[in-house]
Amino acid sequence: MCGICGILGPEVKARELDAMTAVQHHRGPDDRGVELLENGTVGLGHNRLSIIDLSETGHQPMSNTGGRLTIVFNGEVYNYLELKRELSGYPFRGDSDTEVVLAAYERWGEDCLQRFVGMFAFAIWDAEKQHLFCARDRLGVKPFHYTRHGGRFLFASEVKALLAAGVPAEPDGESWGLYLTHGVYEIPGRTFFKVVQSLAPAHAMTVAADGVLKQWRYWDLAERAGEPLDPDDDTAADEVRTLLEDSVRLRLRADVPVGVMLSGGLDSAAVMTTVDRLLPQGGEIETFTGVFGDPRYDEDDFSEKVPRQARWRRNLASFPVEKVWELTDQAVWHQEAPFGGVSTLLYHQAHELAKERGITVLLEGQGGDELFGGYGYFRPPYYLDLLESGGWRALRREVKATPGENRDWLSQARLLREGREAQVYYDGSSHLRADCISGDIRKNAASPDYPTPFGDRLRNVLYRDLCITKLPRVLRMNDRVSMAYSRELRQPLIDHRLVEYAFRLPGKQKIRGDQGKFLLRHAMRRDLPGEVRGTPKRFVVTPQREWLSGPLSGAVTDIIESREFRERGLFDVAEVRRAWKKFRGGDSENAFFVWQWVNTELWFRRFADGRADVLNVA
Repeated sequence: MCGICGILGPEVKARELDAMTAVQHHRGPDDRGVELLENGTVGLGHNRLSIIDLSETGHQPMSNTGGRLTIVFNGEVYNYLELKRELSGYPFRGDSDTEVVLAAYERWGEDCLQRFVGMFAFAIWDAEKQHLFCARDRLGVKPFHYTRHGGRFLFASEVKALLAAGVPAEPDGESWGLYLTHGVYEIPGRTFFKVVQSLAPAHAMTVAADGVLKQWRYWDLAERAGEPLDPDDDTAADEVRTLLEDSVRLRLRADVPVGVMLSGGLDSAAVMTTVDRLLPQGGEIETFTGVFGDPRYDEDDFSEKVPRQARWRRNLASFPVEKVWELTDQAVWHQEAPFGGVSTLLYHQAHELAKERGITVLLEGQGGDELFGGYGYFRPPYYLDLLESGGWRALRREVKATPGENRDWLSQARLLREGREAQVYYDGSSHLRADCISGDIRKNAASPDYPTPFGDRLRNVLYRDLCITKLPRVLRMNDRVSMAYSRELRQPLIDHRLVEYAFRLPGKQKIRGDQGKFLLRHAMRRDLPGEVRGTPKRFVVTPQREWLSGPLSGAVTDIIESREFRERGLFDVAEVRRAWKKFRGGDSENAFFVWQWVNTELWFRRFADGRADVLNVA
């Protein structure tokens, strides 16, 4: 929706806030506001992308009637209409959800967070308490970065706004070490910049002029889903369908055009068919699908299989290999951290097309894999759960139902049981090349230790992916891509009410037979045909391996043979050369490690070296 920023401390200048909002203009091109409070010791800035209440009453920074509270807000509180009814008697001046957030804080204080259904990051200056109240949504859809620099507290939606205010762009060694050695993109509370922190999802904090007063978690999935359920399949599936429908209903609220990102998978099909069901008879919706021009990876015929009552206007965003480096240059700047490669660049094309079509809000299907066990590597922990709860007979039944052409997840279950979990990609293939990383980096990068708040292995791994590793990475990437084109992205499947319910369900309703996401497939049984519900998970969805070893290989060689790459001290260049030669000869199941080399070097050129011409490749 927007970009926010602010400074708390002595001698805040309007020009500093101007610089911070200027570099975040893409997040909110419709309006801009800066305000100095408390005799220049508090400064707030805002870039507005108008979604709800397009009038001037939605301008930010926004103060309440008495002027005690002033807010800068990014995101959407989807249930703002229901909350507004609860807040009857409040002197609302407009129809924005931002004013509802302000009123909710005035009425309920910090407990207002428990009432919000949505995605958000905001800061409220409370003049009476003389502190800043900051919060981020439960799953971390919207970003909130902060730091202390020069005796002041600074925050912003994007790191580059902090850099514009004079914060140094020094790399964080621990974050880079974990990424290079273990493939970890996200560390809760950390960024890839040494002095810049990230407010963790589901956390809030209060900040006074002399520093952070307190920081706390206001929502804990393990607590909310601690009491397991064991409903029959139909009952559980119907509840999932009901929760998804209400989530989509809320996320269709907008005063601007709404569309859907439609890929070739069950998750986006479930969202799309729910949107279709909720549209009034004769309604119209635009869908957007990225394509490579390669039938092995394209999913453009998928939407034709989804039944509809509304009129769909299909939009195909074509991504040729010739655009890779141009979009990579843009993506490095917008992402501010490592990103997924060609898949992220394809998303750029789709959002650019949505902007051309005048569609400001887009729904997408992220989250189904993490809620319902969609990836193959969820099988080993589930197998161990079966073994520990039902013995060898239960495990044999499940393994027997898995086709022999699948990877040998049972052998990985044995490794897991011995405490030797393999590091694998979504499809089970090895994706890291630790021998290519500098010895010093490897030595200092301890293996990540993830929490295990649940009593079964499967839920602990799902929790890891949902709250710590995979989904936070995807949400960060998608936020930056959508905001680069001033588009708002909404994710109905990770409504916290649906997340809590899914985590209370047993593993047998997530993984069954030869496929994951059993319950989501069953929930869509009245809405989607069998060929859509039964679509197997596609793990390789881009031609990244073919492109990097083929038409892009010359540029990759230029990068890894450059003086900067050799002298950076992050890689064992001799091993990189050996691995690169083998990769070009076809000796690799995926291209993650090659993209890791490229992505890392280009980030360092852009931010650590301060270069604008990070690529300089043909």
